[in-house]
Amino acid sequence: MTRRLSGFKPTGHLQLGNYIGAIRPVVEQQHQTETVALVADLHALTVEHHPARVRALSREVATVLLAAGVDPGRTLCYLQSHVREHTELHYLLECVTGYGEAHRMVQFKEKAGQHTRLSLLT
Repeated sequence: MTRRLSGFKPTGHLQLGNYIGAIRPVVEQQHQTETVALVADLHALTVEHHPARVRALSREVATVLLAAGVDPGRTLCYLQSHVREHTELHYLLECVTGYGEAHRMVQFKEKAGQHTRLSLLT
């Protein structure tokens, strides 16, 4: 059996592109694949944010996933911040990742150009 992990970063309202590109494939294939739908709320904290907005958008993402047909009986759905091991792993990775290593990643360079405050592990 194949596995699927789909993460949704709650930094804005979901739109049609999110549905077509990520949500619909999860719904359509959740009966054939082992599926995990992750609300990546800790990833939303790596850029400037308002905590209340991140919480509200996290609830909104979870609500939309369920309303779109994600079956929690077949698909593991969870908030990243509710799994302690995510935070522990992040701490360990940040301890051993230098700026030079992070700056070689395209994603890091793009975000560094857009934001004044940035975590090494964006």
